[in-house]
Amino acid sequence: MQAMIGYTERSVRVVRALAMLLIVAAAGRLWFFYQQAQAREIPILMYHRIGDEGNSVWWVHVADFENHLRFLKEQGYESILPADLVAHRRWGKPLPRKPIILTFDDGYQNSLQNAEPLLKRYGFRGVVYLITSKVADRAEDRKSMEGTPTLTWPEVRAMYRRGTLTFGGHGQTHANLRASTDPYPELRGCYKDIRKKGGFTPAGFCYPNGEYRRQTLPRVKKAGFTTAVTCHAAFIHTDQPISYFELPRASVYGGQHNYHVQVLTNESDAAVFSLSVSKDGAGVTCVPRLAAPGMKHDEGWLKPVKITAQPVTLTWPLPPERRGTTMSFELWGDLAVLPHCRQPVSIPP
Repeated sequence: MQAMIGYTERSVRVVRALAMLLIVAAAGRLWFFYQQAQAREIPILMYHRIGDEGNSVWWVHVADFENHLRFLKEQGYESILPADLVAHRRWGKPLPRKPIILTFDDGYQNSLQNAEPLLKRYGFRGVVYLITSKVADRAEDRKSMEGTPTLTWPEVRAMYRRGTLTFGGHGQTHANLRASTDPYPELRGCYKDIRKKGGFTPAGFCYPNGEYRRQTLPRVKKAGFTTAVTCHAAFIHTDQPISYFELPRASVYGGQHNYHVQVLTNESDAAVFSLSVSKDGAGVTCVPRLAAPGMKHDEGWLKPVKITAQPVTLTWPLPPERRGTTMSFELWGDLAVLPHCRQPVSIPP
């Protein structure tokens, strides 16, 4: 009888354990579907050099970079890594309300000197994509990319341990993968360099100059990478299919941009407002906006336009109540994530 009672008690415990496992599994499944239903629009920003030494679109000055991070923080963005995107889609890892991915191409030393401290100050993380043949074993043998010093492997390992920046691959030699008949050696060599000399698994791949062919994608996967970023400007939408080896990115252009803005009078049509806009130096494509307090974020935008030394006329419809007021003229970068220029303009009565 006692043996029968013991057997019954064990059976009850087994049934309870199985029931608990089923409940946990069901809860996990519900959590997965709940996370998948939380649609997110994710921008990936592409930086190169962070520093004041240069004045080209590939040099984002330190003060500008800090302004970018401050603005993103104020807007409620939180950084994630490409691996977080994969984990979200595969097993429902939660994403913040406004995710963003920050990337830095080529592996410059200024990612250590300038980017890392500011990212840490504002609570962001990012990915540096390394050209592994440009990463020296010692500081005494430091190499450069187009005249700008690059990181060393001891620096890479120390930065990885600190956790603000992680690292992916940008090729062994920055070769054009579109022109390559067999990109696999370049890809696999880059992956193995990071595993061997960095001591960790690469956080994805970045196509050099954004060049690749459709046939390149399976080779990137075969080389060991789980994601790859492009130079195509678009948002990632988590409620839509995602190609992990063609993740889009928006360029963040640097340099000094002096814009010249002039209000144009239009006596024949009081229902519109026009500005003449030009700039010094290289032309950049911007998204213009005319904004005022109380306006919704999706109001006041025009289609993207390239601003150069040749003045371009921008025209908005203008409600009567806006006449005689002051509004904010704004030029935003790719995807309208970061502003290039903001200045007040007086609307004629």
